[in-house]
Amino acid sequence: PNSSDSGESYSRYKIYLGNPCPWCHRVKAAMAVLNLEGEIPVTMLIDDAEKASKGGWILPTPSADDRKANIAEELITGDLAGVYNYCYRDILEEGEKYKGRCTAPLLVDTTTGTIVTNESNEIMILLNDYARRLPDHEESVDLRPIGREEELDDATKHWFDLLWNGSYKCGFATSQVAYDEAASDVLKGLNEMNEVLASRPYLLGEDVSEVDLKGFSWVTRHDYAYTVIFKSPGGRIAQYPYISAWVKRLVSDYPKLLDSIDMEDACGSYYRQLFMLNFGRVVPYIPNVKDWVAGL
Repeated sequence: PNSSDSGESYSRYKIYLGNPCPWCHRVKAAMAVLNLEGEIPVTMLIDDAEKASKGGWILPTPSADDRKANIAEELITGDLAGVYNYCYRDILEEGEKYKGRCTAPLLVDTTTGTIVTNESNEIMILLNDYARRLPDHEESVDLRPIGREEELDDATKHWFDLLWNGSYKCGFATSQVAYDEAASDVLKGLNEMNEVLASRPYLLGEDVSEVDLKGFSWVTRHDYAYTVIFKSPGGRIAQYPYISAWVKRLVSDYPKLLDSIDMEDACGSYYRQLFMLNFGRVVPYIPNVKDWVAGL
């Protein structure tokens, strides 16, 4: 989508999201805060590595709206790999399958049957740009204020390196040195974030931004997925008073965030799908997000 797209033309687009995925969660959180849930069709993927031909995601039963919209069958049935195959149909040889990674989030132009982007940061920017053009945009949230783009991008990289990717690096470390380095980053990130939030309500100041929503998608998985199955250090979020207050402030100011994640399913997916890290696939107790927030 570009700046010339109107609200009507936006219905041609579809976003594919998976609840367990933090990169998808940040997109869904942005839609919730920007009040865009009804503006752009969303397909919530199901993580099922056994049924998916590739990539681990299968599509749910097509909705009545999808059927009415006359969307290509490949975009509403099968698995996400099939969506990628269809979107790359013009450059693939007959019978050839897409060889790249079939990841979500994914933004597709259903009219042309092509991929717009599968990068969560880019999708969040597009959503924020679209929200700005809505009739009541002056009263809405601006997650990426004009003039602060560099500051936002720098903050995203900073917290990605320390926390958002740090936890994954802990989980998939193949040497003690690699784990120790990643664990050190996570500990540094937790303490630094707690210090930052001691003097401001949100990560970049007085107003919520895209960086807060990216952080929210990480923090909701920290206690019951990353600290256990990834051995990510630092203890529970409740041990960090200012991070805890920030989480409570986010869901108080933007209650729809509580509906942006099924925490039991999201955290449970790590235990069910990452069998190389959890051979028995035993899923521990995981609270729902409202109970987790209440316990901070």
